[in-house]
Amino acid sequence: MKRLDLYLLKESLPAFLFGLLLYSSLAIMSVTLPRVQWIVGVPLTQLSGWLLLQFPAAFVQTLPIALLLAVLLAFGRLAASNELLAVQAGGVALRRMTTVFMLMGLFSAGFSLYLNEWVLPGTNARVGSLWWQLSSGGSGLFRLAQKNLPIGDYNLYFSRTDRKTDEMFDVRLEAWQDQTLTVMFAERAQFSGNSLKLFDFQLNVLDLAAIDMFSDDPGEALRALLRADNRASQPEQSLTVTTSESFEEVITRFSGGGFEDTRSIREAYQDANNLSTSLGERRQAAVLFNRKLAEPFANFTLLLVALPLAVLYARSRSVAFGLSLAVTLAWYLLLTLGQLLAQNGVVPVWFGLWAGNIILAALGAYLLLTRTNLR
Repeated sequence: MKRLDLYLLKESLPAFLFGLLLYSSLAIMSVTLPRVQWIVGVPLTQLSGWLLLQFPAAFVQTLPIALLLAVLLAFGRLAASNELLAVQAGGVALRRMTTVFMLMGLFSAGFSLYLNEWVLPGTNARVGSLWWQLSSGGSGLFRLAQKNLPIGDYNLYFSRTDRKTDEMFDVRLEAWQDQTLTVMFAERAQFSGNSLKLFDFQLNVLDLAAIDMFSDDPGEALRALLRADNRASQPEQSLTVTTSESFEEVITRFSGGGFEDTRSIREAYQDANNLSTSLGERRQAAVLFNRKLAEPFANFTLLLVALPLAVLYARSRSVAFGLSLAVTLAWYLLLTLGQLLAQNGVVPVWFGLWAGNIILAALGAYLLLTRTNLR
């Protein structure tokens, strides 16, 4: 890395870290303040841990605008002090000066993708489940009773829970594979990591294709229809079923706490293409998948807008902050509006989630090509 790059990094990195911490804290506070009335009296150590768990999700949302602020402040100061002219006079093209910012954008995008795939599924699940412990003293499982919960290949239903032990009662677990239906009933069940233990169970496998088979023997027809009929020999005998989601992930996704989804990029893509689920569920998964890609890509989109704005207008810190706020609001409004339209099926999912990036990238490219010599 040359001296010029180090100088630009020194100019921009403090502003980038400041913006990241500021915007992330504001994002977390905007989620926390409406919930304050339910967590009054919670020990400070527990509350602090819960808040810290929210930072990875906040980083993904605020990395693009922190980078935007850093570029506006750094490039704007250099332009205001005529250092950009001095660099050009020395034979260095302005586009060469953007290298360090492009590298910062590449790092931010890669870091966001890493968080979305490997970190957020765990931290988001922990945030949602810990919330119910802080606010109600329980796990929040009771809120899922008498609901049909799509958990991977299974659909889970239970009538009630024991809020002290998190046991579920009158449990039904079912899964379809082509025309074969697997149904498991249990007197009670309990999560154990990524497994579900069914006690006093009954397992039936029905091949519905056998209904169309002709047979004069009723016994043979019944055996063709009922492929398996296994029952617990005693009430304490259990059957363990491996699920795609942990106890905390199930609570966070379905308890209605309003927290971030626990699915990774890969899981969201799989759910978006799972034909065994409803169209609405596939659309929601597709929205999540596209958002988890669109937000990291916004690091380049907002960078493309920030560079010409910094050169043309950001002659002071106040102007830089103002431009940062305006572009940030425009990006979030376009992203939010596009997401709402995509969720309601008004526009294709990919267009709704990527429209903000497309519009702002086009604006940035236009300004670069027509209003500056940053080419």
